[in-house]
Amino acid sequence: MTRHRFFGIAVMLAIAPTGGCSMAADKACFSKRSSVVLPDRTRVLANVTNGASGRTLAEAVLDGRTGEARAMLARDPRLIGTVVTHDPRMSSAPDGQYGDLLTLAVSRCDPDGIAMLLAAGMPANGVRPGNALTLALLADSPDLAEALLRAGASPDPQRLPDGEDAMKSAIAFSHVGGVMTLLRHGADPRWADSFGIDRVRMALDAEQADIAELLVQKGGTLWSVAGDGSMAVHELVAEPVAFTGPEMKAARARLVERAKASGIGWPPPDRATVRQMVASGAWPTPAMAKAGMTVSAEALAQIRARN
Repeated sequence: MTRHRFFGIAVMLAIAPTGGCSMAADKACFSKRSSVVLPDRTRVLANVTNGASGRTLAEAVLDGRTGEARAMLARDPRLIGTVVTHDPRMSSAPDGQYGDLLTLAVSRCDPDGIAMLLAAGMPANGVRPGNALTLALLADSPDLAEALLRAGASPDPQRLPDGEDAMKSAIAFSHVGGVMTLLRHGADPRWADSFGIDRVRMALDAEQADIAELLVQKGGTLWSVAGDGSMAVHELVAEPVAFTGPEMKAARARLVERAKASGIGWPPPDRATVRQMVASGAWPTPAMAKAGMTVSAEALAQIRARN
């Protein structure tokens, strides 16, 4: 198993909100995915910005006291920027200690609270970009995520500096419906991170062949080259380890047939060959590019630095 496949299978569930406890009522629309962890009331209220006013406002949002929260924001619009913080000396926040006001409203499944915050000037992306959408996407119903996306929340993190990646969480939770929601609102199926890891590759790293197939059908590619010369298609050479059900195997087999029909070559060239050919400028040829081989500027720079 490659390092990337091991990482994808072993820790993908760690990339979505996890850990901590929340009010029982908060789970009202998060019953289908028990490993989703909502903002922890105690940790949130002990660590919000804007002092006593921020705590009072966050508590009102958590309790669903929409009128009171609206009045506070009308008196002091600056409170819209209230967020949960953590000690910067810590590598990450304690479980459940995260969010902004919009995330808190999502966590209690409160469409009225969300609407109030948006009307009060809250960006649809939130103050913590993408945090609220990522959580909303994991709810039992798509309604909360749809509301944010219709209000202008970005389905792609590249439009948000340091933004949270809702698609990554959807993939981690095997949430095909969530991926479909994001694609319907314009998410780029070929988006790649700073290492050149694209959506299809991310799905195949996690052995979510059904999601990978959906992404390819919507314009994604099996041939996007990452900074180490690897591609999503390399993940199709090895046998799946965790997700070996008939539907997943069938989706994987269809992707293999699609790769074989691309004309680029099967089995795919090894990573070292890919790096060498890309670094020299020989790949992708026009035919390869037409068949789906892409190399982001970041990946190209990393490949050239390696060679």
